[in-house]
Amino acid sequence: MDIQKMFFNFEGRLNRQPYIQCMLGIWVLSSVVGWMFSSSTSFLISLLFGIISLAIAASAISLGVRRLHDLDKSGWWLLIGVIPLIGFLFQIYLLAAKGTDGVNTYGYDPLDE
Repeated sequence: MDIQKMFFNFEGRLNRQPYIQCMLGIWVLSSVVGWMFSSSTSFLISLLFGIISLAIAASAISLGVRRLHDLDKSGWWLLIGVIPLIGFLFQIYLLAAKGTDGVNTYGYDPLDE
């Protein structure tokens, strides 16, 4: 698995199973990173934490955009996630909704490959 292609690519589609697996991994990774750096007072460690956090956020956004592409929706729909409660329900939708069968606007069905 090419990490750059999986976590930092905004093109194409991503079906449910890899989305759920990757998001679970991101959740665990961000929890561990947060726990490790939570008590740090060093500027360099805080800077490192910031860089790691940006990489984690970028990968989560990439996964969400490609998941939306699988549902034949624009990645801009991901902004719904910032609305309290509605954003939570939208995340449940992303986890549960079946992707578009066959080719859609954003490419081939990942299950057909």
